[in-house]
Amino acid sequence: MPARRKTGGVSSPMSDDNGNKDNEAYILKRQRNNDAVKKTREKSKQTAQVRKENVEKLRVVNKQMETKIEMVKANVEDLKNLLLHKVDSSKHDEVIKKILEEETDEDDD
Repeated sequence: MPARRKTGGVSSPMSDDNGNKDNEAYILKRQRNNDAVKKTREKSKQTAQVRKENVEKLRVVNKQMETKIEMVKANVEDLKNLLLHKVDSSKHDEVIKKILEEETDEDDD
């Protein structure tokens, strides 16, 4: 296989073809780029950490809401039973009082 020919493109910044100034400019440019990369990666890590914390908070809130939904479903079932007279009439007041004493959405705010 024949050797590759060099194209007429830009020479390597590390060579001294254009003098020491180009080399210093390249080094400065690389340093700025490295700093920018570090800053971007750090910001990305912070964003990921914040997102992870938010997910955990939302999981806790979701679990609380699921528990509350189950309580409300039980209350609805109790009220259905009252309306359909499946609960002894002497226990009506007791069941209604129990439901009214439980926390409501207004208590959470």
